[in-house]
Amino acid sequence: MHRVTEARAKAAAENPDGTDRVYGGNQAEKGAYPFQVALLTTARLDDNPASQANAQFCGGSLIAPQWVLTAAHCLNDKGRPISPDSVTVLTGATDLSEGNRHKVLEVIVNEGYSEQTLDNDLGLLRLAEPADAPAIKLTREATPDTGKTTVTGWGKMQDGTFPTTLMVADLDLQPNSTCNSGIKAIYAHDLKAALGDLSHRMRYSEKGIDAAANAIAADMTDPLTGNMICAGTTSGVRDACNGDSGGPLFMTGADGPVQVGVVSWGEGPADGSAACGHKDAYGIYTRLANYGGWIEAKMKTPAPAPEKPKAGLGTAQKPKTP
Repeated sequence: MHRVTEARAKAAAENPDGTDRVYGGNQAEKGAYPFQVALLTTARLDDNPASQANAQFCGGSLIAPQWVLTAAHCLNDKGRPISPDSVTVLTGATDLSEGNRHKVLEVIVNEGYSEQTLDNDLGLLRLAEPADAPAIKLTREATPDTGKTTVTGWGKMQDGTFPTTLMVADLDLQPNSTCNSGIKAIYAHDLKAALGDLSHRMRYSEKGIDAAANAIAADMTDPLTGNMICAGTTSGVRDACNGDSGGPLFMTGADGPVQVGVVSWGEGPADGSAACGHKDAYGIYTRLANYGGWIEAKMKTPAPAPEKPKAGLGTAQKPKTP
């Protein structure tokens, strides 16, 4: 949460004229994706709408008037859900200086979320009041291994800056096996670099380094679980990045856009040469087809009641954090 907002402020100061392109993406037309929302750090906001840009830390999608779908890692702080009053939801914005702010009543993180593997990377926000904006439909069918998808967000761009205008990029779905192979290749590359740094001290050959790194990588557990889907381009020229997390990955058909994924995570070399948009690595998204029942069940739960004021305080208390 804080890393992205701090990076936004730093990038704006270092490169105020950064080009508005995010790994092959383009600026979205005003109002084209009304279901897209921005998650803002409440403490960074003031009455000036310009403060909204540096407060943005994740994306999300409006799936019902009072419900936002996002990534669990956007709502998690040291193993606990963030407090509802620490996040503000911005709806109706193509540019981050626009839109309507909404208070959050409840933060819900999937019970199976793993900080280590990012499995079950899904969360919900219950808004204090309904938003006056169109919601996106969620998929009810299994997501195919191939096909055309679209991702939107205000995430980090190729030049290291963060846009204020919503960006959009078209991506290709890939089989999980393709994504697993690409990520393991990155891990093998990193292992070779690490072993190479020790080669003179330990007196082993380049051939031995390659053999050891490849053997370790081949024995690794697949990074992707069945709750994840893979999308991007082979060249890596289009991808989601920091700040896009929690935003929607969707397919568009005759009935309009249908969300199939939530921006979750990605991999790049340990040397930091390509944090996003790495060749053959792709981006990883939460597979929404596996969570229809969970989402519906959470949306049917009663809203939490505000705590009663304690005797002598005379002020209302914050709603309980689930």
